[in-house]
Amino acid sequence: MKNVRWNMVLVLLVVICASGLAAAEEITIVGTGSGTAILQAIADAFSRENPDVTIILPESIGSGGGIKAVGRDEYLLGRVARDIQEKEKPYGLTYLPYAKIPIVFYVNKSVTLKDLSAQQILDIYSGKITNWKEVGGDDLNVRVITREEGDSSQTILLDSFPGFKDITITPKAKTTFSDPETEEAVVNTPQVIAYGPYSNVKLLDVNILTIDGKSPTEADYPYVGPAGLIYKAANYTGNIKKFVEFVTSEAADEVIKEAGGIPF
Repeated sequence: MKNVRWNMVLVLLVVICASGLAAAEEITIVGTGSGTAILQAIADAFSRENPDVTIILPESIGSGGGIKAVGRDEYLLGRVARDIQEKEKPYGLTYLPYAKIPIVFYVNKSVTLKDLSAQQILDIYSGKITNWKEVGGDDLNVRVITREEGDSSQTILLDSFPGFKDITITPKAKTTFSDPETEEAVVNTPQVIAYGPYSNVKLLDVNILTIDGKSPTEADYPYVGPAGLIYKAANYTGNIKKFVEFVTSEAADEVIKEAGGIPF
C-alpha cells in the first residue's frame, strides 16, 4: 500500500513539474547586432518580472535578415537598427523604435588618443592620414576597419556624419561583417580604429573617442540611430505583446539609459 501511495506521489510530482516546464516560454528576437547590449539589458529586466518567459537574442543576421525572418513567419519578433524599407513593406510588419543608439569611433588600447576632429576621422578613413603621430599620437601606422555596405552603423554615419558619404574608404581598410567581429578585431589588434554602437562598445576594453570634444553620453551628440522591434499585428498577443509593452515602459527607459542608449 505504501508503494502505491509513493508511486502516486511521484506521478503527481512529475505532472506538476511537466506542467511548469510547459508553461515556460521562449521568445527569440532575431536581427541586427546593433544595440544588442541594450535589448539584452531590457530582456533581463523583463525576465526578472516574468520568470516564466525567457528572451533569446541569437547572433546578428542584420536588420535585413531580421525583417525577412519575421516577414516570412520564421520568427515572431525581430530587432532592427533602421526603419522598414519600401521593398520590405509587403511583409506587413509593424516597426516600433524604442531607443536611440550613439555610434562611436573607438580604438585599440595601444592608441592613447582621446579625441579626434570630424575632419581627422574623414582623413583617416579616406587614407590621407596613415600614422597616428599625424594627429598627436605615437609613431604607429593607422589600421582602419570599416563595415560592409548596408551595415546599420555605417548607414547612420552616412546620414549624420557630414562628409562621410563623400569620401572613398581607403583600400587598405579591413571590412568586417558583424559587430562582434569588429569588436574582437579592435580589442585584439594594435593600432586599429573602427566604429560601432556605443551600447556594445562601452563594455569593451578599448578607448572610445570623443569627436570635436563631444561624448556619446551628451544629449547633443550628433551621430545616433534608432533601435527598434518588428512584428506582425497578428502575432501581437500574449507574452509578445507583454514584452513589447515593457520595452516602451518607463521602467525600460531607465534600463536603456544605464545601458548607454537614449529612450525614444
